[in-house]
Formats: sequence, C-alpha cells, structure tokens
Amino acid sequence: MKGLRILFFVFGFYSVANAQLQYENFDASTIPAGWSATTTATGCSWQFGFTGSLPGSGFFTPASFPSGGVVFDDGACGHSNANYITLTTPEIDLVSQEITSAAIEVTYNHQTFSAAGDFLITAWDGTDWVTIHVEDDDMPSPNTGLNHTEVIDISEYINNQFKVRFIWDDQNSNASWGLGIDDYKLVNTATVHINNIEDLGFSYYPNPILHNELTINATEAISSINVFNALGEQLLSKHPETIQSKIHFKNAPTGIYIIKVAIGNKSSVFKVLKK
Repeated sequence: MKGLRILFFVFGFYSVANAQLQYENFDASTIPAGWSATTTATGCSWQFGFTGSLPGSGFFTPASFPSGGVVFDDGACGHSNANYITLTTPEIDLVSQEITSAAIEVTYNHQTFSAAGDFLITAWDGTDWVTIHVEDDDMPSPNTGLNHTEVIDISEYINNQFKVRFIWDDQNSNASWGLGIDDYKLVNTATVHINNIEDLGFSYYPNPILHNELTINATEAISSINVFNALGEQLLSKHPETIQSKIHFKNAPTGIYIIKVAIGNKSSVFKVLKK
C-alpha cells in the first residue's frame, strides 16, 4: 500500500520552482467554490474551517490547524456506522495550459484506532479514478502536535478534466478517529528555475522532447550536464565545455527527466518531458 506513494523530492526542485495552479486552505466555514463533498448514510459530513484539536491526535499534545482546515470526525459521526466520505477538487484543464508535469501537496492529519481507518487520495486520469496515495497508519503520531505534508507527482495523469479526490474510509470499524486536511496545492513542476544562469544566455529546447533530442545553449561554456529520472537515478553525466550541447533520448522511455546544468560556478535544475 505504501508503494502507491509517489514522492517528488529530487534536488528540492519542487520547492524552488513551481507555478501554483490550484490552492485551498479550507479556512472558511463553508465548502470552497467548485469543490464537492459527499455525506455518510447517517448524514454526517465534513467540517470546514475547523480550528479545534484534531480527532485522535493526542490528549497531552494534540495537533490542530490554527487558521482552519477541513475535518471528518469519525467518532462524532458514530463509531458503529460504516463511514465512507469524499471531498473532490474543482476540475482543471491541464492540457490547454500546456502543463507537462505537475504535483500536488497536501498537509493533513490522519488518525486511526487499532489501525482502522484509511485516507486515500485519488486522481482522475481522464477515464478513471486512480489511487495515488494510501495512508493506513497514524500520520503523524499522536501527541506530537504535528501535521504531515505529502508531495505526490501526478504528471502521468495530466488531462483536460483533471481533479483530485480525498477519501476517508473507516473500513466498517466500530472505532476509528478521523481525518483533517489543512492545505491543498496543485503546482506546475515543469516551470523552469534558471535564475542562476539566465544572464549567461541559457536556453533549452524543445520541451516536450518530440524527436529524441534536447538542445542546451549558453553564451559561456557549459561546464556539466547531469540527467536524472523521476526517481532521482542518474542516467547521464557529461562535461561539454562548449556553448551548445545535445542530449539524446532515443532509447529512453517516455516520462519526466530532471536536468542539472552548470555554467562556471553557477547551476540550475529544470524538468523536461519525453514523449
């Protein structure tokens, strides 16, 4: 189950180079515009703008969302009931925006009781809902006062009707705590971060790569180029010492690649998509 997580952490690229496509903090006491939610068979639903102690997060040092979040309190909705509830983001057309890679960031608090209760994140791939994350344990541990942030690459699911669905499933348990979500972000992770070398005439093309070749240019000699796959595994390292260099992707599978370029003592990282 844990293998369903797709973490995007290579070079900290996500944190320094992103363009926000969707954002919601759930601070308001009503469901955000464009979002949709389901209720349980007994009529229980999500609580928006929740600022209290999060269910099951601890007696001595409970966690909270000080500015507000969305919470489903399974215990308050009846431990004896089979509670299954969803919360869905607005639909977004990533194709028309020419998004080639993206990620979601979710800050949440998930508490089980005797390992009962699952938090699932699913993504609409244009045809079906695909599970991209499953949390079936306490995350984080109770009495830490902390919440957890998960970053998930959704690049392979890009389509013109993309959306994300959060699911709480108490697994028909007679005792489970619940789920709280503080912040949700959808970001364009293909945004180029070249601030360090843009004054050196740096450019690259094409992206997406359509004919198995990426060209990198600069007005000063390119010191090094390193290519990594989405898992952070190094695939290529070269030291051109020229103002133009080509990277060949003929035998590389379709997917996202991370390129690190150094020019003299300056360097930057960007992402490309090979179709």
